[in-house]
Amino acid sequence: MRAGLLFQPVDTTKQAKRGGILKRNFNSDFPSLDPSQNYAGSSGIYETVLGRLVGWKPGLMAAGQEDQIAPDVAESWEFSPDKLQITFKLRPNVKFHNVPPVNGRVLDADDVVFSWDRFARTGGQRSGVANSANPNAPIISVTAVDAKTIVVKLKDPLVYALGMFGARENINLVPKEGADTGVLDLRNKMISVGPYYLAEYQRSVGFTLKRHEDFYDKSLSFVDQIDFPIITEYAAAAAQFRSGNIHTSVYGGTGGTVGFLVRQEEVLPTKRDLPDLNLYLGDVVASGARTIFGWKTPALRDERVRQAFSLSHDRDLWIEVLNNASKFESEGLPIERRWYSPFPQVSTSYDGWRLEPRDEKAFGPNAKYYKHDIAEAKKLLAAAGFPNGLELPSTFPRGTEYGIGFAKETEVRQGFNNEAGIRFQNNPIDYQTEFIPKYRDSSGNFEGISYRLGPPAPSADPAAQMHYWYHSKAGVSFFGFDAAGKGDFSGDPQVDNNLTKAQQEFDTEKRKALIIDTVRYLAGKMYSIQGMGGANTFGLAWPAVQNVNAWRGGAANNGRIQNIYWWLDDTKAPLKKA
Repeated sequence: MRAGLLFQPVDTTKQAKRGGILKRNFNSDFPSLDPSQNYAGSSGIYETVLGRLVGWKPGLMAAGQEDQIAPDVAESWEFSPDKLQITFKLRPNVKFHNVPPVNGRVLDADDVVFSWDRFARTGGQRSGVANSANPNAPIISVTAVDAKTIVVKLKDPLVYALGMFGARENINLVPKEGADTGVLDLRNKMISVGPYYLAEYQRSVGFTLKRHEDFYDKSLSFVDQIDFPIITEYAAAAAQFRSGNIHTSVYGGTGGTVGFLVRQEEVLPTKRDLPDLNLYLGDVVASGARTIFGWKTPALRDERVRQAFSLSHDRDLWIEVLNNASKFESEGLPIERRWYSPFPQVSTSYDGWRLEPRDEKAFGPNAKYYKHDIAEAKKLLAAAGFPNGLELPSTFPRGTEYGIGFAKETEVRQGFNNEAGIRFQNNPIDYQTEFIPKYRDSSGNFEGISYRLGPPAPSADPAAQMHYWYHSKAGVSFFGFDAAGKGDFSGDPQVDNNLTKAQQEFDTEKRKALIIDTVRYLAGKMYSIQGMGGANTFGLAWPAVQNVNAWRGGAANNGRIQNIYWWLDDTKAPLKKA
């Protein structure tokens, strides 16, 4: 098998035909449909069904860029001279889905204000966005001037203020009828203005989306229906894909995905068994699950212990295990490897902002903590008072909320740590009732270690990404560390200062310098370990699905872009007639 067998993406939008049922899937169910909560793994539904004031321009044959804001429900906007106010103008005649109790009525400014107020009161991400929930959060108010004009007031100038109104984690637009749960309970019924509507949902069974015929953009949204059965077992999903009952196994523009993914070690055998499948080269993808440290454990407040964790990680071997990189190379397929640094992304849409730890000259002296060096890890543990290693609780979700492959990833990570003498008492717990409040969102207020995959930052902007995870006033996303190692959850003044400046620095090059300086510093502190690394991933899709990897998202809107640009050619497998 050689590189010539890669299928080159083609923009076939001009040839697109309407109709058909696109078959996808989810790996797990959601605890509720509440758009203010944004549960893990839900992007294909939230991005596609829900509307927001703005979105992002897709990339053609490349990942979309994080600063390319595009209109959605708002057709235009204007900043005040002091950059403390944004005035949005809504599109005319934007209609809700044609389902009770709204029955396709036109959205107005009151719906936007209701959506904001509801998010500010109950949203899972509100502490990083709404000033009413966190006095350090940026958005003071969202008010209506008239039926088509919204005014947003900001606490301080903020370079990524617009992006916060496009992120699916924040202000999703819902009808004001949701104020009365007797009329519309948004926990159980999802209604908005997106290009598809939720036509059917059976808990633990699946979702059915249908095209919103009154969506404002009539040029896209080609398939009539998108099916998302819930399939929690990898073997069952693989069998469904092989039989054509799942149409694609591809990553989004920066690694975001919906549903089933053929394991990288099985991609080439699957292609050989089913030569009709198209093989796609994907972006560099790495598991973003972070090792997070419990600051109630005194040993983990010592940066030498945290550095030992990192030194025990064999990042190249991880890439081999998770990405099957050498095997693809041996088949003549192109591969690029990347390691994670404290910057929380590895994808090409962040090139220029991230540093590669393997490039020691560019990264600086703290690159040494990313090497695989068990002897040095043991030395650091001994110097910290643990010559015989140490044992820690390790807590993680017991279900598939972090993906079908998360259990394997956890096993590999712990195997690396074991080599340095770090042992674990595993504590798998329920994701919704225990893991979210006690570990994911507790800002490090726990014992031992855990792993955290999300939720995502309130904007895809690089400064927002860094602020979200490392600034002590960011809300529940903050990892809980303190520079002195006292366990007082106070943060690091140097990090806070740099990231506050980056939030308000509108000169791109100066903002990059602040981010890069902070990354170099954090590489020594190791307040968390942002995953390990990854490589180009390879996806498969049945040839009936057109436009795969042609139009792509960045860190956001992957699900919507795929769902509205893909179309079905019924002359090709698996749809063609025998």
